[in-house]
Amino acid sequence: MTSIDQSGAAPATVSQFIELKASPIPALSKFEDKAEGFVWSVRFSLPSFRWLSFRVLIALTLPQSVFFFEIGEPTVNKILYATAITAAIAPAAAATSAEPLEQLSVTASRTEIPKAELGVSVSVLTRVDIERLGYASLLDVIRTLPGVSVSNNGGPGKVSAVYLRGESQFRTLVLLDGVNIADPANTQVAAQFQHIRARDIERVEVLRGPQGMMYGAGAGGVINIITRRANEPLEIEAAIEAGRHDTRQGSVRVAGKGERLHYAVDLAQHDSAGFNSRESDTDGERDGYYNQSASARLNFVASDALNLEAQLRHQDAETEFDSCYSGFLTSNDCLDLFTQQSVRLAAQYRQGQTDQEFAASRQEIDRDSLSEGVSSFAVNGRIDELNYLGHTTLAAGEFSWGAEFEQQGYRGSASALALDSIGVFGEWRGEFAGALFYTVGVRRDQLENEDHSTWRATLGYPMSLPDGGEFKLRGSVGTGFRAPSPFEVAYNLAEGVAPLGPERSRGIEVGAEYRRAQGLRAELVLFQQRVTDTIVYDYSLGTSGWGAYGQDDGESESSGAELSLAGALGAQLEWNFSGTWLDATDSSGEQRLLVPQRVFNLGLAHDLLDGRLTLGGNWQRVEDRISPPSNWGAASERLDDYSKLDLNARYRWSEALLLSLRGENVLNTDYREVAGYNTTGAALYAGFEVRL
Repeated sequence: MTSIDQSGAAPATVSQFIELKASPIPALSKFEDKAEGFVWSVRFSLPSFRWLSFRVLIALTLPQSVFFFEIGEPTVNKILYATAITAAIAPAAAATSAEPLEQLSVTASRTEIPKAELGVSVSVLTRVDIERLGYASLLDVIRTLPGVSVSNNGGPGKVSAVYLRGESQFRTLVLLDGVNIADPANTQVAAQFQHIRARDIERVEVLRGPQGMMYGAGAGGVINIITRRANEPLEIEAAIEAGRHDTRQGSVRVAGKGERLHYAVDLAQHDSAGFNSRESDTDGERDGYYNQSASARLNFVASDALNLEAQLRHQDAETEFDSCYSGFLTSNDCLDLFTQQSVRLAAQYRQGQTDQEFAASRQEIDRDSLSEGVSSFAVNGRIDELNYLGHTTLAAGEFSWGAEFEQQGYRGSASALALDSIGVFGEWRGEFAGALFYTVGVRRDQLENEDHSTWRATLGYPMSLPDGGEFKLRGSVGTGFRAPSPFEVAYNLAEGVAPLGPERSRGIEVGAEYRRAQGLRAELVLFQQRVTDTIVYDYSLGTSGWGAYGQDDGESESSGAELSLAGALGAQLEWNFSGTWLDATDSSGEQRLLVPQRVFNLGLAHDLLDGRLTLGGNWQRVEDRISPPSNWGAASERLDDYSKLDLNARYRWSEALLLSLRGENVLNTDYREVAGYNTTGAALYAGFEVRL
């Protein structure tokens, strides 16, 4: 396992990244009178990110759970940040120490695996987490996670981008109930995240880092979104919310769970007059947003061995925006029309220790941009997929394998193109002495212009501690890729430019985790990843004189650290913290645009009145972001750092009625995420939910 040093030095081994030592507790004088035992010291560092190293001290047998995180330059032992979690958490941890540790099943290997055994970075948000955050948009939900940042061009429904570890969202695979929801009609194939509502989401899993082996994804990773399932024979829900910017949204849900038949139907609508999205629009007119969606899901348990599933989803959105072209003049009378529909059929079959799934899906998007009521850019895109996945348990371990066929199609006013790809993969999961868990996997993809191979290896070492907690060391190394989009290929064909190959990425990460029931959870990750053969627009290419797409000879890099802490103070108060320190540069060594280098989130949720009232909030701090210029030809602009506070309250009036109140940017912070675009000021929303 190696990492390439950008400076050209010899490859670094894993031993240069992690140093693990044990020493008696008396070595730390402040703990001498507390207990006998050991203190584990774990130091992480990255050769090309020398200012950042971590040392984690963990006292194994103290009556209190003690952590110490030290960040600094090891040669001068300069401490930049430190935190200790001690007596305040001890009462909550002690109260729950007898409970078994929660085992989260995730899809890092496309099959359920206890999170304690995973060797990769996975963040999981459950329905409870989403409700406590109180956000209406999934964009706002996931921006609270470590390694995630978001940019938005002027309010709800406007163009938005999600960055995982500094990588653009076209290097990230987004799945909604198993369907790839990326927009193949876009310049680069990426999901239109701004149109996804949070209300009908049951679970979100974010796999960070290159995931080419298992998913055929790029350097960012995978965002897996799972919608709600029925838990009762009949569930009927209706919700309404209204607030600032003349915003109104409502939803209706009918679902049921029988002995063999499960179903769910969801309808939702969002309507907002919005606010003036563009700073250059001096008229001050508002740019509204309208979104209407419908989905249906049917699950039939044909037998103990066979399960059948079908799902449909349809969404229409209209987004007003500024600064489009009407002929050779700019106009602020601009409208984007967006329609997305998808269908998926799947069958799961189980025989003995072997599970198999066959699935077919189609996702289609129609977009049109109107300038002063006249269509200026109408496109259509679709993604057709056939998927097969198998998993079996053997005496020596577990083996997963699969095959995928995908066709991405693009059709515009002047060109149309469809690109096919076929991928096969396999992963072995084993263990040593029931203590050390590992996976090794490979994948081979046949792309339009060339074949490509990816691989991944992970290692997880969980340890049960005498205090009832669990500590884990883990690491992973792997590769990913991004195939050129249909638009990029079609554009180059029209310009007579040579075919493009895939972007290639590779990454390595090491991490440490601690968990003690619901009392305390801590995770620290260091990562480094690089992208080569980046697809870029080159004005020197092509026959028209306007340029075409080429591939960069250099190497872009993203290195950093992610820290996650969560716990409970007593039975009523829960807290969580996430911090991301990032150094993301392009192939010329310049900081990547729109990617903040530091993002912090602090969340609280307090239950009162025997759990009937929940007060919650999230504070976010964003630092060191550079934006593209707001005016063509100008220099890039460094945006001001900012902090933003969002609050929410939920009161259960009865079993059937829930009242909600939430405030966005309650301190009315004046901030920008993209130069030239406005953001919302303080906004208040109130609503209610009825469940029958």
